[in-house]
Amino acid sequence: IALFLFAASSELLSQQTPSLRRADNTALTALLVKEQKEYLDSLYLYSTGAWSDVVNGRDYIRYFFRSTDKPLLRSEEERSASLIFKKRKYDDLPLQYDTYTGEVIYTDNKLILNNKICEVALNSDNISRFDLYFRHDTMTFKYFRDEPAFNLEEGFYEVVHDGECKYIIRHISTLYLSDGLEKYPYAPESYIRVADEFVRLVSTTQFIKLFGDSSDAIRQYMRREKIRLRKADKHQITDILKFYERLHVQAG
Repeated sequence: IALFLFAASSELLSQQTPSLRRADNTALTALLVKEQKEYLDSLYLYSTGAWSDVVNGRDYIRYFFRSTDKPLLRSEEERSASLIFKKRKYDDLPLQYDTYTGEVIYTDNKLILNNKICEVALNSDNISRFDLYFRHDTMTFKYFRDEPAFNLEEGFYEVVHDGECKYIIRHISTLYLSDGLEKYPYAPESYIRVADEFVRLVSTTQFIKLFGDSSDAIRQYMRREKIRLRKADKHQITDILKFYERLHVQAG
């Protein structure tokens, strides 16, 4: 494929050479680059075969080359992935998630242009969900927009628990400069919905108060299970929510 792309690109260049001599070089060079990109994009979609419907978006450029932080979620871990695109599920896709831009990245290791593996930031408009399957964990992401009782910023959130209570995580990175270098520290935000709206999880006291009349029972459960909220992982927090839901069933 790489040789074919190189040959096609060279042919396109040779076809444009006469025009390049007849007018302003700057304008025509920009036009040539644009035409090459459109041609290669169409060829890329063709070569991806069955995934051509999904590989719809823009060229993803790794902007963090000057940083020691990679805003790609768990980028060093092996994973497989799936997504639901226009209500159809696609499996075994090479996907990553950019926690700074909030984009789903498709990486094709088999297609290399200019010594670079091709990556595409997928159009999120038609992606309702995607899943990342790690060795000991599965992360399910849903795109939230204009939904009843959703009071947060539109975008992708990991859906950790979806019962009577809701528990979602926004996986985000921020940008700041330090000694002239860019850094993208990872700072996920957890949100819980027990009653009317999602509330960001910020402290143990605030978390316990979310459960109203059941707050004492939740506090006792956390002590019994030795769960310290600041060190708790998402599975332990989910266990707390499930315990609260069982209390409601028993009370009802």
